[in-house]
Amino acid sequence: MRLEVLLQLLLAVVFVVTWFFMPAYGIYGRDYSIALMPWGYLVDFFGLNYVAPPPTVFAVWLFALDAGLIPVIWRRTRYPLYLSAFFAVLSLMMLLDTILFQQRYLQVKGYAVFPTPNGYLYVYLLHTSVLGLPTYILLALAILSVFNMATGAKWLDVDVMLIIRRRYVLHRDALSTVELMLRRINIKYVRYDNEIRVGNVALIKDGDNLIIRKDSSTEAVGIENAILELIKAGFSQVITEGTIDYEGE
Repeated sequence: MRLEVLLQLLLAVVFVVTWFFMPAYGIYGRDYSIALMPWGYLVDFFGLNYVAPPPTVFAVWLFALDAGLIPVIWRRTRYPLYLSAFFAVLSLMMLLDTILFQQRYLQVKGYAVFPTPNGYLYVYLLHTSVLGLPTYILLALAILSVFNMATGAKWLDVDVMLIIRRRYVLHRDALSTVELMLRRINIKYVRYDNEIRVGNVALIKDGDNLIIRKDSSTEAVGIENAILELIKAGFSQVITEGTIDYEGE
């Protein structure tokens, strides 16, 4: 696996997590606002809150996650890079389409339109439109995905697996090598004597063998696949919990 692909996955996860905490787009005025969140437009009108969920909003973060995960899961050919770039650009287009939905249906000739349970309110008040940080992160993801597609994800010329092998030869301890790599990318883990656990995935050292235990299944793996499985488990925690507890430097 290449570092360029890991950067792409990291941007996709950061985009989704960031969007759950701050809007990708918003209109703000005195005593009212419309904020675009992953579940739709959050309307706050003089203390009354409503949600208007355009269907395209759910496609935005689903396509963004696909753009990050596809080149990590499927790595045999260059086709996943093409597919990943397609999903990243499609995600950006869905976001722009969702914003245009607001411009077309929730803003008319200077009036801001506020959905309510019984209809709509037309309000003519001063307001400002702002693009949030998640939008710029998604734009960076789309640019990086296209760049990875054009260069074959080799513009940094860094092979993560080669780094892992070199550190393994240096340390002569598989678990210490895995632990070092997890610390470098800030994955939350728990270390026991002969085990490293990330979420529900455990890496166990049995003699000279490495065993991945996930749910009720066990599998003997090499050090590269072991690190990959733990990284996947770490990113799953990011998506489900929405945050990472960083280990100290």
